[in-house]
Order: sequence, then C-alpha cells, then structure tokens
Amino acid sequence: MFAYRGFMLDSVRHMQSIEEIKKLIDAISLLGFNKFHWHLTDDQGWRFESERFPVLNSVAAVRPYSDFGKTRDNNPYGRVYTKAEMREIVAYCAERGIDVIPEIDMPGHTSALLSAFPSLSCTGEAVKIKTHQGIFKDVLCLAKEETFEFITAIIDEFLGIFPGEYFHIGGDEAPSEHWKNCPDCQRYMKEHGIESYAEYQNSFMNRIIDYLESKNRHCIVWNEAAKGRNLDKRAIVQYWKENPKPTVKFLNEGGKAILSPFSYCYMDYDYNITPLNRVYSLKAELTGLTEEGKKNIIGLEGTVWTEYITENRQLEKLLFPRIIAVSKIALGENNKPYKDFVADVRDIRKQLNGIAFCDEKSWTKPRISTVYGWLKFVKDHYSIEYIKEQLF
Repeated sequence: MFAYRGFMLDSVRHMQSIEEIKKLIDAISLLGFNKFHWHLTDDQGWRFESERFPVLNSVAAVRPYSDFGKTRDNNPYGRVYTKAEMREIVAYCAERGIDVIPEIDMPGHTSALLSAFPSLSCTGEAVKIKTHQGIFKDVLCLAKEETFEFITAIIDEFLGIFPGEYFHIGGDEAPSEHWKNCPDCQRYMKEHGIESYAEYQNSFMNRIIDYLESKNRHCIVWNEAAKGRNLDKRAIVQYWKENPKPTVKFLNEGGKAILSPFSYCYMDYDYNITPLNRVYSLKAELTGLTEEGKKNIIGLEGTVWTEYITENRQLEKLLFPRIIAVSKIALGENNKPYKDFVADVRDIRKQLNGIAFCDEKSWTKPRISTVYGWLKFVKDHYSIEYIKEQLF
C-alpha cells in the first residue's frame, strides 16, 4: 500500500460545480484515496479567488471563448472558486480523510496569470488568456525579483485556504524561447553560472520549494523539473511521461516521487487507447531503480484533464471504472486475476450509486496500436487549423 493515494482533477479547462466535486470526493473516498490534487491554474484560466490581486478574479479567470478540439463555444467561459467554496471542499475532504493539494502551475502554463500581470513576463507585452489546448511560449520571467515576490504572495493566500502538507507548483512544459531572448534572464544565468535552461528553471523552483518548506509545506513538481540536475531533493517528483532516467536518478539519490504514467493513469483518454485491463496491469515501478530508490516511490495518482470534458456525466464515465483499478494498485490489492477484478468492479459499481459508469462492453476494448490510437485521438479531438498551428 502506498501512503499517497491520489486523484487529480483539472478544474481549469472546464469547471465542475461544488456539488459535482463533492460527488467525486465521496466516490474516491470509498475507493481508498487520501489525496485530492486540485489543478486550479493554467493557460486557459485562473480558478482561485484572490483578495490581494482581484484582477486575477476577472481578467485571468474568464477566457473570451473556448475552442478545444473541433468544437467552438463563442461564449465567455470561467470564473474563480470563491474562498468560501474552496474551504467547503477542504472541510468536506477532511471529514473523509482526504487532504487537498492545490496546484499553481509555473513557470509555464501561465498565460492566464500573465494576461493579468504581463510585467511578470520577459517582454512585458500583453498576453492573451488561451482559448484552446497546447503548449505555449508564455512563461514567467525568472530573473525578476518581482516574479518571486508575486508568487510567494499568492502562495500565502493559497496557504490560508489549504492547510495540507503538500503543495504542487507544476514545472512542466515550460518553453525556453523567451528566456533565450531575455537580457535579464541571460544576465542572471551568467552571474549564477547556470548553463542549461532546465537548471535555470530549477533555480527559481528551488527558491519556491525553500519558501514553502519554511511554511512547513512539501512541494510536488512534474517530472520535467527532474531534468535539471539541481532540483532540490526536498521536492517530490510526479512522474507522468518522457524519459524516466532523470526521475530514476532523483529517486536513487534520495528524492521522492509519485507515479502517474500517462499511458496508464490519465483517465481522459478514450478506452480504446487506455482500456481497463491496461490500467489494472500497471506495475508501480521504474526501470533502473536501486532497492533504496524503489522505497522512495511514495504514491500513485490517477488524473483527469478536462480540455474535452464539458460536463460531469462525461467525466464520470471516463473515470469509472478505470479509477477503481488505480485505487486497487495504490492499495496493493491488485493481485487478483483480471476477470476476478472485473467481478469486484461490478460490486463496487452498486456501492457507487449515482455515479455514471462507462458501458461495460467498452471496458476492455482491444487496445489499438499506439500510432493508430494517437492518430485517431488527434482526428477525433483536434481541428485541422489547430494541427497546422502547432506544426507550423
């Protein structure tokens, strides 16, 4: 059994009501999860009500329209969760033995934040909140002391709502183009003897980690941060994709990690890409770990991203029953043959009265080839215009 048994919900791209979140919390509590990782900021919106920086509640929270995949909604979208609502979720989770882990993504995935505070970017130019999925060049300028001061100030607001020991600060998918062209960034790197942009990112992340440790909080970062060899060992790496070697090295040297391999634990993919039997087959390990390194894996987390999930019934069908397989692995209860596990799922389904399950005939669809699967996923979810934009 892992001490950390997590479920992550993206409430940025598409939001859930407080009652819908409570319904999911009831379900994951029954399944033995004890961590709720709440993704609250990204390129497409800011979801945390700030009293100190109210412009985040208006400018950064509402995108002018939504253009995810092949469907465009011309209506403005978004709002913040009020502090009262967030406290309500924290209390609801606490009653069920679940800690809430908020996430502020940085230094990338910050278009919404920079739409309200462009001075925190390298150029200082206006940044648009994003209306579609993707990886964007908008990043925080890490050389500006103003950036560190702002981030720690907003973190202080978060800490007033979320009392748990863990705090997620992102660290994934941060393009370095603006840093390469920023005199302030180049000067900072030279003055501090920093040779790579991965280490430059971590020089900032380490300051945030140190700040949070001073507040008795432990930082979680996505595994891209482990590519910088200078990542503070007090950080906890959340492994989701790419070459596992940096994460393995981090673990073997005494760091901690949570596993969320996307080809098993990302619940937003279609069942013919990630069928239930594939999720259940996950071995919660990484190749190359020493015996001590293996002990440094502290948990497992199932995640759901909501770029293409616009309503809660759709979200539930993608989660259930696959999130049950994640719970069994996290609890160390995945030793049964798959057919016996499916029988257990049928029983659990009866207990989760009111939760929408995917139709059983789709649970174990034959998994299509990886290449074909991704081509089909792109075809089903992305417009030709978006593909051209990303490629060219």
